[in-house]
Amino acid sequence: MYLTLETKSTSELYLVRKGWFTREIELTDNTHSYGKIVYHRLSKRIATAITASNTWIFKRADNSYRYISVTDENGEIIGTANRDIFSRITTLSLQTGLVAKFHKPSIWSRHYVWESDDYGQIMHIYSYPFGLRNDINIDQSMAPASSILFLTFFGSYLVHLKRQRNNAIVSGLLYSLWGGRNLKRS
Repeated sequence: MYLTLETKSTSELYLVRKGWFTREIELTDNTHSYGKIVYHRLSKRIATAITASNTWIFKRADNSYRYISVTDENGEIIGTANRDIFSRITTLSLQTGLVAKFHKPSIWSRHYVWESDDYGQIMHIYSYPFGLRNDINIDQSMAPASSILFLTFFGSYLVHLKRQRNNAIVSGLLYSLWGGRNLKRS
């Protein structure tokens, strides 16, 4: 069903959503499919990434938006991700020993970067606000191919959480500025 990713021959991937209201996003290079990520609920707190050889479950903690646990299909924790208070950098620590950081190089940029102290820059994820496709450029680093797929799906999950958090902030501000006034007048 899905192919295994050969990072030596493929350096550009796409996360493609088939429509505005679908919960599935497919990872492809426009010829082959390498996996998909499925969001379980409308809140998008839980997501499952499925590839040819692995299945990962990403779950944000109930009481904190800064802590995310990563489990396999058997429910065993294989890693955690944390974001410090007032920080834009999310640090992922896997039990395999991989420690990677996910961040935007600038507040104004539209792309995110995965980088590691051991491997350098691993990949760039270009996210477009109203698009159905995200572009992924894989840097030719010595990072394992299995971690490339994992970082791609986990980066997509982090981008969705960030958009969701920003939308909640903006809608709260708009409600307090305009919605609250209309309630006071009536």
